[in-house]
Amino acid sequence: MRNYDLDRRLEQLYALKAYAQVERKPVSTKNCDRILRTQNRRVHELMKAAYEIPFYRARFEQTGTTPDDYHCAEDLYKFPLLTKDQLRDWMDEEAEKYPEKYKNWHVSPTSGSTGRPLRVLISPMENGWVIANWLRTMGYGGFNPFTGKTMSRPNSLHGPVSEHDSPIQKMGILRRKYMSDTIKERVDTQTLVDEINIYEPDYLYNHKNLLMRIAKYVKENDIYLWKPSFYTPFGEMVDDASRKLLTEVFGPGLIDAYGMAETGSCVVRVPGKKYYQVNSDLFVVNVYNQDLTGPALKGMAVITPLYKTELPLINYTSYDQLDSYMRRGLRFARGLQGRMNDVIHHKDGSVTEWGNISGIVNYIEDIISYRIVQEDYENLTMMMVRNPDTPVEKQDEVVKALDEKLVAMFKDPSFKIKYEWYDEIPADPNGKLRVIVSKVEPGAIGEPVHAGEDTSNTEITEK
Repeated sequence: MRNYDLDRRLEQLYALKAYAQVERKPVSTKNCDRILRTQNRRVHELMKAAYEIPFYRARFEQTGTTPDDYHCAEDLYKFPLLTKDQLRDWMDEEAEKYPEKYKNWHVSPTSGSTGRPLRVLISPMENGWVIANWLRTMGYGGFNPFTGKTMSRPNSLHGPVSEHDSPIQKMGILRRKYMSDTIKERVDTQTLVDEINIYEPDYLYNHKNLLMRIAKYVKENDIYLWKPSFYTPFGEMVDDASRKLLTEVFGPGLIDAYGMAETGSCVVRVPGKKYYQVNSDLFVVNVYNQDLTGPALKGMAVITPLYKTELPLINYTSYDQLDSYMRRGLRFARGLQGRMNDVIHHKDGSVTEWGNISGIVNYIEDIISYRIVQEDYENLTMMMVRNPDTPVEKQDEVVKALDEKLVAMFKDPSFKIKYEWYDEIPADPNGKLRVIVSKVEPGAIGEPVHAGEDTSNTEITEK
């Protein structure tokens, strides 16, 4: 068996080696052919590794294919999709069956909207690629991750952490500082502003809801805030209203990085660009049609990290929607929409999808963040954060206009909608912000069925 204890000790070296191999410049005509060749090679290498794993061998047999049938991103459409429930069951089985093998692996937990957390096992060598991928993503705009200073919130599942500089950091390399705010122990916004101003980070990355809280506070109180050269909000999509406020307060260096806790950042928009690139040397991001039967340009994003060869994630379903296009064999995107499987349930068994709601709220510039909570089949709560540019006196007018549009869209007379304004919408336990939270159990009155395609005419501009 591989010596994972030694691998864990060598993990930083693995990260540096991986960083030397990844494409560190954004995709261009100069490097796109090389990226495509690297992606094709890694697709085949991944499938050869997966063929030796019983979980995936069964999937090869199910499709009647072998690794020789997989040499490019498009070939992965032949392979079955991997759902979160399937991944959860497999990872739990592996962890329980081979505890000694995985004791030196990383476990990337997600909170699990069903109440059952998902534990993704990541080997030390795989984690080296995760680190390298993030370092190069940070550097897309020109930030040097080895000499610049970064600032972030600690892992959202932790409380305050004790900080100490490694020998490398004492030499001025890979310097970083944690903010004092955590999910378990919140601090006031002025304290966070003071921490940023004192440390003066070159790169700031944090949950979007926390950055939005800081931005709103700074603008409303007209106070000074250090502007980092670059920053990344994560945990939820960046829409036009929040993008406008973030760039006004934090500056133009917004690096918009999309990914999942299970996969890492794989779709990135760098400052000054209106499109997103896929980090195609380390990922395949395919797009499936509404029925999940085949390829499309606009549909659900399905992610395959090509570096994860020891316990692979092949064709992992995101339930996020990607509006994409292809150039010279590589995928790019105009935008993303998040969590298309979050829905509002109706008594008759039908549902209203996320896109129908976002098609209304995203066009109201007076609202910069929102969440809708369904308590039961009759009671909904719309939680909203006011745009600092909108006077408080206008809130009632905003609510009236929004209510008229939502009532017309829902077409459900049993719905009673309560509207509440917040300085910051409370995040989920994992630090993210689900836009729709339905406490209704599907099928409680009738088996829910989709009411049809997303009928909103919104142009996707979100992260």
